[in-house]
Formats: sequence, structure tokens, C-alpha cells
Amino acid sequence: MIVGSAVATWDRRIVIIAGLTGGLADALGNSIGFYLSELSERGAQMHDRNHGGNFDVHSMREVLMSGIWSFGATALVVSLFLIPFLFLDVSTSLWIDFIQAIVLMGILGAYVGKLSDESSSCTAVKYAILAIIGAGFSYFVGEVLRTWLVSISPLGLLIVVISKVLFA
Repeated sequence: MIVGSAVATWDRRIVIIAGLTGGLADALGNSIGFYLSELSERGAQMHDRNHGGNFDVHSMREVLMSGIWSFGATALVVSLFLIPFLFLDVSTSLWIDFIQAIVLMGILGAYVGKLSDESSSCTAVKYAILAIIGAGFSYFVGEVLRTWLVSISPLGLLIVVISKVLFA
């Protein structure tokens, strides 16, 4: 979302607005998804336990906290990626975000690899590659949208030209 809006408009203000609104909506969606997933899993655990299974059941506190932590983590990461746009030009901010994404995903991959008794380095590389693919896809979508905005709208053309002149 941040990469796509940056490439589509090359306007820091639009990137910040799109990042905040989209990021907070994403955080809320993630938290609802985590909450419902954990609640469903709790229901299945209770069913299995009531039918002779020997399963631990998530507490309602655990279910609620998964949603809250999901919201907070998503909002934190979105904020981390928006900070460069507050102080730097779009191009520099994109590069910083690209590097941050690869590093963060590599760290997360190494951690997941360690937890799952897989190779930490291989899992880190897989996660970093996924970050690169995601950034590339977002860049492509931004380019398509920029081209589309220019082709359909004189205002879109004006925005792109002004952005290129100001931020080039």
C-alpha cells in the first residue's frame, strides 16, 4: 500500500494519508481476523475436550489479547514504514522501506525457523524473498495506477508532472 501509493503519486502527503488510513484499516482487519480465528479454535478445542479429547482450551483473555496484539503490531509496522516519508523525499523513503522490509522479514524468518527446528538462515532467506516479491508487486501496481491516472485524467497528468518536477 505504501509502495504502491508512493509510486503512483510520488507525493509524500498522499503516501502518509494512504498509509495511515489503509494501515489502520489493515490493523483493524487483522485484529478481527485473529480474534475470530482464535475464537473458532477455542470452540473446536472445547468441542474436542467435551468429546474425550485431552486438549488445552484458549482462555477468552488469550483470544482477546491475540486481536489486541495483532492490531498493535500491524499499527507499529505501518508507523515504522511511514516515518521516512515524514522527513525524506519519496525515492529515499522507498529505498529505506525496502531495506527495512528485507531486514525485518529476515529477522522474523530466522525466528520462525528457530521455533520450528528448521534452518534459521534458509527460513530468513525465504521470508526476505517474500518481502522482495511483495515490494515488487506493489511497485508494479503503483506504476499501473500512475499510468492509468495519467491516461484518463488531465488532473492526474498534472499531479504526476508536478510531483516529478518537485521531487525529481
